[in-house]
Amino acid sequence: MDFLPEPLITLIQQHPTIQHLTETPLASHLAALHSAYLTPCIAHLRSTYLDPYLIHPLATLLASSMPNLLSVLILALVLFVSLKILDYTRRLVMFWVNLTLRLIWWAVVLAGVYYVYNAGFEKTGRDLGWVYGVVKGFVDGFADGVEGGRSTATTMGWDGYVTGVRDQQQQQQQQRLGRY
Repeated sequence: MDFLPEPLITLIQQHPTIQHLTETPLASHLAALHSAYLTPCIAHLRSTYLDPYLIHPLATLLASSMPNLLSVLILALVLFVSLKILDYTRRLVMFWVNLTLRLIWWAVVLAGVYYVYNAGFEKTGRDLGWVYGVVKGFVDGFADGVEGGRSTATTMGWDGYVTGVRDQQQQQQQQRLGRY
């Protein structure tokens, strides 16, 4: 409590409510956590980042030339303006990225609506089924490759679907019925 002024120290020592708050298990637990975790972390940050990059350069600058208050204020102003410029550029870049992604999204939506308008619902449904089959075939082929060590149980059919055992069974049934 060396950093507190003398009137506050006497108030803390004489007031029973404040004495009770400082003696509770929660306060002692928080103090233990502060000394165990926070103090070493702050000391590490200070020794790693603040001392070599901020405190020592500023101390040598301020000690060598004995600057007046105006130069310190100018230094603070330059720091403030540079941080404002960096914040502005960050917001500007995020605006353009967000705008580009929104334009791409709405272009895809409008292209889909235009395709449905031109092709019709029936052809669009068939095309979506075909795309679903292609994607499902790729996923199944990937799963077979991961689980079975790149097995070659499936073959690529004419229509883009991955065909496998089920399609072979259907071909055998059709051969029995005389369709092939």
